[in-house]
Amino acid sequence: MIPKQRNNLITTLDYFFVLRPMLFFPGWSTLLAGYFINKNHRLFLSVSEIQHLDFWRLFGLLLIFSLAMGTSFLLNQLQDVESDRNNKKLFIVSEGHIPKKRIVIEILVLGILAIILGFWYALIIGIWLMVFMILTGILYNYKPLQLKDNPWGSLFANSLMGFFAFAIGWSAVNSGLLELIKDAIPYVLFNTALYFYTTLPDMKGDMQAAKKTFAVLFGHNQVINWAFFVYLGGLISAFFLNDRMALFIMIFSLPFFLITVWNKDIKSAVRNTKFSILFFALAVCLKWPFYLGMMIALFFFTRWYYRVRFNFDYPNFKGV
Repeated sequence: MIPKQRNNLITTLDYFFVLRPMLFFPGWSTLLAGYFINKNHRLFLSVSEIQHLDFWRLFGLLLIFSLAMGTSFLLNQLQDVESDRNNKKLFIVSEGHIPKKRIVIEILVLGILAIILGFWYALIIGIWLMVFMILTGILYNYKPLQLKDNPWGSLFANSLMGFFAFAIGWSAVNSGLLELIKDAIPYVLFNTALYFYTTLPDMKGDMQAAKKTFAVLFGHNQVINWAFFVYLGGLISAFFLNDRMALFIMIFSLPFFLITVWNKDIKSAVRNTKFSILFFALAVCLKWPFYLGMMIALFFFTRWYYRVRFNFDYPNFKGV
């Protein structure tokens, strides 16, 4: 039996883990890829370059973006309670471990902080953060657009999510819209390929909730094929742009994409997604080794929380 004081501490952590911090990694990695874009013609930074990085400014950028991502994830969970319950996932909200009124308060606090700190960091960062939260939090989840309930709208929104994450990091050190779009292409295509896979595990629950996703409408075979062709587009663009970070990610992910195309099963797609996200993060670690420490600490902290709180094996690298 868990002592009452410790149990209170663990349940308090619900307010942090409801933000789905493991999903911060794709956003953080994409942001950092944009931040380090001027050095993407090589995989490693020198010791001197690493030492001269403005650590607190970079860490602050990740923190601010985490507030924005957390806001959007909470807005999404409030709208997806039924399908999440059917899919037996995200049970902190779907099973009522945190009352909805408190979720709304948390959304307001995080969203306001993200906007204030974003504009304090830089005008362009504040603008990108506002656009990100409007798209991923409001337009994606709520009427009149409710993009998540339209497969093409959802594809468009998820592709733009990756672009905005990249743009936030890129704009912290660069300027020029056309250059931004060019540099973002491999990363947007890679993240879009992974988005297709994320629609697969929830097919059953989405059908029960009458949600129209690519997986529900077209089946998992077609979705896996589309993901592979989008991934190939990212690989080709990375080659022509001579972006070695993107090439590192694409090449190490290639065997998993080939296995998924060959097997045409959801387990392979889930495993592919997890390892591709890992390779993306490791590519960033070659530029900024501190990021590896952040990844390891958050991974094991999350495993400890879910094991103690719910006796649940998460996160893991299994195909489930």
